[in-house]
Amino acid sequence: MNRTNGNSRLHRIFRELQEKGLIGRERRLVPCPLTLSMRAYPALNCIRYRRGFYDRHLSRASDDMLRFVLLHEEGHIRKGSTLLSFLLALPILPYLLLLHLPSIDALFPGLLPAAKIVSIAVILLTVFFSYRAYYRRMCDEEFTADRYATEAMRRCYRIRDPGTLLQNLLSDLVAGRLASSRRRRGGLSRVISGLLRPEPDCRPSISERVQRVRDSKA
Repeated sequence: MNRTNGNSRLHRIFRELQEKGLIGRERRLVPCPLTLSMRAYPALNCIRYRRGFYDRHLSRASDDMLRFVLLHEEGHIRKGSTLLSFLLALPILPYLLLLHLPSIDALFPGLLPAAKIVSIAVILLTVFFSYRAYYRRMCDEEFTADRYATEAMRRCYRIRDPGTLLQNLLSDLVAGRLASSRRRRGGLSRVISGLLRPEPDCRPSISERVQRVRDSKA
């Protein structure tokens, strides 16, 4: 099977979900080298995926797993909030504001050094809480997209426990990423990378997402 047809099963399942009305008929499934994994783009009316990501992590998944993945992304488009992109921009706003304002000394010539420190601290707190708001909202979006995929799998494919699909899928993804990470990095670089790129504490865990799916009503 050549590379052009390598992802034909994914596209076949995508068309199947469209025919059932579970994915919008105007939606497109687009391979994109700039996308790290698979992601819905509501503004572009499409779901994009990276071929390498599919080959490494999804090509051996069952049809039901692939259905869940695609329905999850469709859930982001149908049920997601347009505020998510705006929240992502919030931490940048204070910096943009400072770029167009004179320095603090020019605005307030008599301002004490302590007051300057307070002003900087306020900006840093704004950035911190903006990112927390973004990640919390992203967490809610994941639950919403999972719920859409869960309801569709139960209703149209008679899957009694979609939580098992989700658990196996996410566990396989995590295991695959860890294996790839070990192959790419040595011990010291892995430690440094872990310190520089910690996981957000408000991103939903696998167990939490699976439990939400199992607690949801059909």
